[in-house]
Amino acid sequence: MKIEPALVLFFHCPEEELTRRLLNRNQGRIDDNIDTIPKRLKVYFESTLPVIHHYSSNGKIDAGRSIDEVFEEVKRVFLQLECGIMGNSVKE
Repeated sequence: MKIEPALVLFFHCPEEELTRRLLNRNQGRIDDNIDTIPKRLKVYFESTLPVIHHYSSNGKIDAGRSIDEVFEEVKRVFLQLECGIMGNSVKE
């Protein structure tokens, strides 16, 4: 696409936790089962790892924690980005 993003967030979550969350999301998808999830995750990781490695110097968000903890970290990242762009100091 020949554009360089200002920010790339990568939510790192162990495969076991991803599988647990997919099995528990109850959205009625027939591919949310113990047989297809590993195949889906394999395709995901194979297609995204080059992108992840390219931007890995920017850090990763540990998404294996609670939703509230992940949300708070994402808010901090966006606040830091906003302050960097606007030249303001970080205020919480």
